[in-house]
Amino acid sequence: MASSPNPFPRGWRPKARDDVAFRVVGGGWVLFDPASQRIQVLDVVDALLWSLCTGESGVPELDEEVRRAFGAARDEPGVSQALQRFLDAGVLEAP
Repeated sequence: MASSPNPFPRGWRPKARDDVAFRVVGGGWVLFDPASQRIQVLDVVDALLWSLCTGESGVPELDEEVRRAFGAARDEPGVSQALQRFLDAGVLEAP
């Protein structure tokens, strides 16, 4: 599987902001950002990715974990796009 270039700084290890709440609500997952008072509804893939954003793994490792869990159909551009959405929402620490 070909992957796109990683758009983030080399060596960046995505880390969730400590104050953002990650909860199961009904049959889905949500993030609540107390700073903006905004809620994001996550699908199962994004929920797994969010749970892996501990600051311990880089983007290639996160991509590998997601592909391992959901199969080869998920590739790094998908993970990178989700990480960019998290950054745009301000729920990850900046790279």
